[in-house]
Amino acid sequence: MRRAADLPWLPLLAVTLLGSIVLSFRVDQFLTSYNIFVILQGAATYAVIGFAAMVVLVVRDISLAVGGIGAVSGVLFGWLVADQGMPVVPAAIIALVGGAVAGLANGLLITRTKLNGFIVTLATGALLTGLAIGATKSAAFAGIPRSWTAFGQGRIWFFPLIGLVTAAVAAALFVLYRSTRPGRAMLTAGGNPEAALLVGIDNSRQVVLAHVLSGVLAAIAALLTIGRIGSAPPDLGTDWVLISFAVPIIGGTALAGGVLSVGGALVAALVLAIIDNALVLLSVSPYGIVLAQGLLILVAILLGNLSRIVRRRPRLQGAT
Repeated sequence: MRRAADLPWLPLLAVTLLGSIVLSFRVDQFLTSYNIFVILQGAATYAVIGFAAMVVLVVRDISLAVGGIGAVSGVLFGWLVADQGMPVVPAAIIALVGGAVAGLANGLLITRTKLNGFIVTLATGALLTGLAIGATKSAAFAGIPRSWTAFGQGRIWFFPLIGLVTAAVAAALFVLYRSTRPGRAMLTAGGNPEAALLVGIDNSRQVVLAHVLSGVLAAIAALLTIGRIGSAPPDLGTDWVLISFAVPIIGGTALAGGVLSVGGALVAALVLAIIDNALVLLSVSPYGIVLAQGLLILVAILLGNLSRIVRRRPRLQGAT
């Protein structure tokens, strides 16, 4: 059984649930089936956005291009289905391939030039966002097929249909890192690059693979968002940076690489969605919501450091 010290998101979840109970007495619509659906719908999207950053953090790298890749993938999908009349499924596949190609470009730029991933993805993220806005002249594609928006906005009682996609993605990531050689290689490369080299793991290859996977996940997040809002705006991913890091960090993914928690990321996405929804119902400004998200990241980092100290203490006591 995992100790509480190994679950840095547990105190945040407890406080959030307690706050939700208190809020339900103040705001009548908070615990309605529709509002719970809205919260879970937001959490489903937040989780995939967070996964896109998480898979790169695992290999001790960073991606600030998640939003830019999402914007380009979303615009590509919108253009194909709205302007070209392409069916949803092949258009979605092409959008996913586009995300993978963008991620591949990031990975190759980082590994071939030896430049810092922060700098590379900051530049490519801005480039991709500018490309999406420039290509569309800031106009959104509004003719999204009803079949996709019905799925994106659909629900079974209070459970959003897009949550099925998020659950499938989470399960795939869990299996990848738990039971497959590529997943374990990425964990090893991120946790101890020197040891990875000794056992024949190509660290650069793992970085490239992580960025490709990140690009695919960013494209999935874009498709889910388009289904939710019913259009494909070129600025779709401009507000994803904070969420993309908040979800994995709050969920227990190590900034130093080698450690991740798919379940923790799901919980973190739910916590963020609950807090965002509560602040909206309380008429807090968007700036206040961003402030709350930033504070949560800071608290999560502090809790993560505290948990490492707690885990280290028994070993230190045993050595004396």
